[in-house]
Amino acid sequence: MIKAIKPDNKIFKSHEFQNDKYKFLLILQNLDSDTLELYSDEENYVLCRGNTIYPTWIWTRDNFDKSLLNELEEAINLYRLDRDTRFTCKRELYELLVADNFEGLSDYYFEMGYLVCDKTISPKKVDGYMTLATKDDEDILVNFIYCESREITDVRELSMSEAKEHFEKRLAGGSYYVWKNDNGEIVCQANYSVIDGNAKMSGVYTIPEARGKGYASNIIYQLTNKALSSGYHVSLYTDYNYLPSNKAYKNVGYVDKDVLINFSCSRKKEKEIHL
Repeated sequence: MIKAIKPDNKIFKSHEFQNDKYKFLLILQNLDSDTLELYSDEENYVLCRGNTIYPTWIWTRDNFDKSLLNELEEAINLYRLDRDTRFTCKRELYELLVADNFEGLSDYYFEMGYLVCDKTISPKKVDGYMTLATKDDEDILVNFIYCESREITDVRELSMSEAKEHFEKRLAGGSYYVWKNDNGEIVCQANYSVIDGNAKMSGVYTIPEARGKGYASNIIYQLTNKALSSGYHVSLYTDYNYLPSNKAYKNVGYVDKDVLINFSCSRKKEKEIHL
């Protein structure tokens, strides 16, 4: 039965969710949100949204019980907004929704890769070095974040003020790094955040004129080693269409573990009333 649940619900301790917890890390990340919307039947599925500007994440047990599909569809309807509403789920669930002709499915469809690195591969060496980002780098890195949000397929485009907020948050996290070439110019950035023992790599961006030279591979390699040496499980989400970073991930040892589906639903149509 669908019900609103609290972040300390027993389902998050279940064997099934624990097996998937890093793949669905965004659920864990959103549990402390002030605008959290969290629903579940406490056994088979969880729906979580931290803010209406971001997708709702739907976790389901593997080999999902099809007899629960209508119930889960009702839960999805709880999250629909007055605009196209985005969701992220396992491919298995998305295919069940399609087969059931779930009302309101829109044309939007995006495959997001889930990659993991257990052991790194040393990349070709390049000039320069990795160093922590500092407040002095603000102007450059705010622009990096702004441009990055416009190049990746499934990321909401940020305003400059929002990019500055992201910069400040990354800087406060203490794991925000840049790569400087031999001329002392910042050519690449990357960072990671830690949740429940998992270091999630993100924010990898190389300026266009410095791409293809190996800077991204080297900063990812060094940053991943730093996370692994601290005992963290290391993973990331990727847009397969964003070639500048995808090649860099594979070059240093990241491997595909799964694909999550991002899709959207239009507002549920009210039934026509015939007078």
